[in-house]
Amino acid sequence: MMIDMKQIHGIQLDILQKVTQLSLKYRINYFMTGGSAIGAVRHHGFIPWDDDIDIGLTRQDFEKFLRVAPTELATTNYIVEQNRLNPRYEYDFAKVMTRDSQILERGREEAKAHNGIFIDVFPFDKLPAKKQQQFKQRHILQNILNEIRRRFYPEATSNGVAERPYTQMSLQQLYKLRLRVMTQYNDQPGLPYVNLSSPYAYGKELIMPNEIHRLIKLPFENLQVPVLAGYDSYLKRLYGNYMKLPPVEKRVQRHILIAKLDNPQTISETDDSKDLPSAITGFKAEAG
Repeated sequence: MMIDMKQIHGIQLDILQKVTQLSLKYRINYFMTGGSAIGAVRHHGFIPWDDDIDIGLTRQDFEKFLRVAPTELATTNYIVEQNRLNPRYEYDFAKVMTRDSQILERGREEAKAHNGIFIDVFPFDKLPAKKQQQFKQRHILQNILNEIRRRFYPEATSNGVAERPYTQMSLQQLYKLRLRVMTQYNDQPGLPYVNLSSPYAYGKELIMPNEIHRLIKLPFENLQVPVLAGYDSYLKRLYGNYMKLPPVEKRVQRHILIAKLDNPQTISETDDSKDLPSAITGFKAEAG
């Protein structure tokens, strides 16, 4: 099923603009991360085949964002999903999404929470200095993730090995333990910042203490967005030669498989002949 990327990009830019307005009002600092940071530097906008926007915040600003955003967005077309706001949302980071859209997202085909066209909002916590501490943190977080995914997506994780004590915890207990483990080193000065929710390997998405508060503005489509002033170091640590385009076969959408909007006049290449549940069923039949 074809997806109109131009339309999705336009909706994501609207979401980012709303997040920017909210951030300015409450003095919350965010910055572009991952592929969105590459997009700002290399393309002055989206990587053409990218289908999401990623932004990062220090844990302090992330918590402030979670306190103010739901109220600020309550009367708008936008919603914040995060597990403390909605236990049916399983991730340890947040998404800001539109209420009037539905998507089928790769790896979350059976998502329990609302899943609309979105941008990702990642918290950055402190990475412990000692290898033993890193190993323990990584091990606990991986076990919690495995157990949460086992409960949300049992068919996809049926071959996984369940471990105690995680299998005996409630979902809320797992969420609380995960947050405590992620933030346990945040009061220690001098440590690098890390995205523990990153799709990359544990400890890979690093930002040094002298980098995280120094931001510059770069053009991103029709917006000016904050990027780390030291983006070159950050992106080289994460990707190596980030200015080199990947092979053609790797220039693919990673997230959105199907997109549907409530307003049929705004649907371009998405399939509006059937509702999303039917489309999901059809997709599963094709995939199976």
